[in-house]
Amino acid sequence: MTMHPDDLLDQLKKTATPRKQKTLDLIHEVCREQYERGSKDFSVATIARIAEDRGGPSKGAIHNKTGDDYKGLIKAWAEHTGGVSRKVRQISANPYTALIDKIENPALRSMMAGLLAENRQMRREITLLKAEGNRVIDMRPQSATPREAVQILPASTGLFPSEIEALRHAVSDRLLKD
Repeated sequence: MTMHPDDLLDQLKKTATPRKQKTLDLIHEVCREQYERGSKDFSVATIARIAEDRGGPSKGAIHNKTGDDYKGLIKAWAEHTGGVSRKVRQISANPYTALIDKIENPALRSMMAGLLAENRQMRREITLLKAEGNRVIDMRPQSATPREAVQILPASTGLFPSEIEALRHAVSDRLLKD
């Protein structure tokens, strides 16, 4: 027989610091609200998300070794109300996802799900590239349209003959053709 959440709260608060008592009260209040809403979801993730919005502990803090009291209180609420302390993963109609759901090792399941997501992303990119594959790039020189007026500046007297020759070579038709 499991202990009632109110009794467990009283027992946990006897040995807790004032700060932890306040946090335990917050977790207890969040769980009570879940029960009053008719929700059966007493997972650490859900309770932590709601509690953290009110200044309570984060999901990571509850999962730590120091969060055992919080987890115990959440579990007591789940057992008392007939709720679940772990979220049940939704089974998808996708055959690949159904196959991944059969993998028992969580690390391997996570890795395979990542590979599947990467595969889907690459397939989307390939489809996008195929759709844009018929794009034509026109690299012909532009037609002789009237250009803006060209401003001709006087020759500078400070250039050496070798510099003038280098500039002539830089704009020569032969160099541009090459």
